[in-house]
Amino acid sequence: MLTAAEIREWDGGEPARGAPLLEVKGLVKHFPIKKGLFGGARGVVRAVDDITFDVVPGETLGIVGESGCGKSTTARLIMDLIRPDRGTIRLGGRAAGTPELSLKAFRAAVQMVFQDSYASLNPRLTVVESIAFGPTVHAISRREAVQRARGLLTRVGLEPARFAGRYPHELSGGQRQRVNIARALALQPKLLILDEAVSALDKSVEAQVLNLLLDLKDEFGLTYIFISHDLEVVRFMASRVLVMYLGRIAEIGPTEALYTASRHPYTTALLGSMLSMDPDRRTREAPLAGDPPNPINPPPGCRFHTRCRYAENLCSEKEPMLEATGSGHRAACHAVDPLSGHSRARRTRREGA
Repeated sequence: MLTAAEIREWDGGEPARGAPLLEVKGLVKHFPIKKGLFGGARGVVRAVDDITFDVVPGETLGIVGESGCGKSTTARLIMDLIRPDRGTIRLGGRAAGTPELSLKAFRAAVQMVFQDSYASLNPRLTVVESIAFGPTVHAISRREAVQRARGLLTRVGLEPARFAGRYPHELSGGQRQRVNIARALALQPKLLILDEAVSALDKSVEAQVLNLLLDLKDEFGLTYIFISHDLEVVRFMASRVLVMYLGRIAEIGPTEALYTASRHPYTTALLGSMLSMDPDRRTREAPLAGDPPNPINPPPGCRFHTRCRYAENLCSEKEPMLEATGSGHRAACHAVDPLSGHSRARRTRREGA
């Protein structure tokens, strides 16, 4: 049960104006690979490899990238569903999982909605029981928890008289995901992590759920981390976008700046894969060829250099750092660093001089 002290942790505990709500610093997670039944580890999968970012109150940070780039692992690390090897996670300036902010208090303030709406719900609990379960664990009376659950059902568009007593198998995928959203809101969180939360839905249902999420964000003053492989959906939802490649951050910046003037070749290739109705923007060649390198043994230097059309010797020798390329816009590419020695960076510097 959440103690009275933990319940009060967020009373007056909002971050200072302009300060991040969530701070992720130096996050690392490597999964060991076993040789055999009794063998030791023969290597590690570098799922998340030293990433740092923050999320400010009220924004929606989109996270995109190819499958296997570390998006979902990052979400699970933030929620402490898996333990990081290194790194810190701070909420409102307090380190999660420490005496200043217990893990239970952290999870009351940060909730997550998963992709698989059916697997996320207990098949033995009715809809109202699933939503009320969290509040009862966190010291809310059963009666108040059920009232809160019924109110949230109404808010997500499911009439309690019809849906409260149903079980997950009696609902459609869109209805189950609305239940999961209601359940995530039951503890009145500050931050919601949405991990491919609409990718399994039909497009018409997806649009309804996306609009619902926008309405809930305004109504409850929420902050979102929105993870998706659908670049159009991310553009619609996010105010800022983080692009991941092979466990690292390739680029991060305001949504429109990143979509209209991307600075990392990987981001440009991803955006080039988006469908267009404009006949003058036909895709005549694949924007990106080949598969990502093996995360067990990633290439040295820039991890994208094996697939990059602008790669030079420098790219395979030295790892690029995230360099500022505009207001709040950063990219990890030697070609945007005027001091790197990359030919494109030198040309850009001469043209700008």
